Amino acid sequence: MNKKLDAFHLKVIAIVAMLLNHIGSGFRLFEYSDQLFFFTEFIGKLTFPIMAYLLVEGFHYTRNIKKYAARLAFFWIISIYPFHLLHSSNTPFSPTELVNNIFFTLLMGLILITLYGKTKNIILHILLVIAFSFATILSDWNLLGVLMIFGFYRIQNADLKKIVPPVYTVLIFLSLMVIVYLVAPGSVPWYELIAPLGILGTIPLLLNYNGQRGYSPNWVKWGFYLFYPLHMIVLILIRGMM
Repeated sequence: MNKKLDAFHLKVIAIVAMLLNHIGSGFRLFEYSDQLFFFTEFIGKLTFPIMAYLLVEGFHYTRNIKKYAARLAFFWIISIYPFHLLHSSNTPFSPTELVNNIFFTLLMGLILITLYGKTKNIILHILLVIAFSFATILSDWNLLGVLMIFGFYRIQNADLKKIVPPVYTVLIFLSLMVIVYLVAPGSVPWYELIAPLGILGTIPLLLNYNGQRGYSPNWVKWGFYLFYPLHMIVLILIRGMM
């Protein structure tokens, strides 16, 4: 099979999906069209699995884990306020309302797999996975994000590692949504029940990944990081003008 996607292609797909997702949530499209909002949510579910997989790839190839972690921490911190403003319309900043952004989830996942690889005690391994999963419970993609990162890291089979984590993440997502729906049907719109299926769209993309970095000059490398806070700031300004 001729695999045509490299890391550059995957990153472009991820940021386009992210942009659509944030347009949907930031502009509250669900107030105007359920179908349009569902589309932005469904496509948006491609973003984190791609980022999580490339994080693990970066972990295996980076020469300096500390610098990698510091880069994630820096963009987590500078994205805190834009993330809050975009997802909290007309709400003044308050630390009590803050939900950590995707870079925090990625950072916790990176620290988890780094520590996991340095220890051999099974009980400690279990405690590490539990601790770092719950550390992100108030973060974007919460504990499911860390569990997905761990799956991409821990599964050794080249194809299964691209299939199993998205599948079990969808199953957990859907199970939680169904439970909430059964307890309080009116609190879960139809699009929230089926939007997690968009995660499965990551599988053919990852299976078509050729393991190459692709086009990666420094401006592209840093541009992908900067896109996260900058696109949220732009969306906030556009929303304000509207």
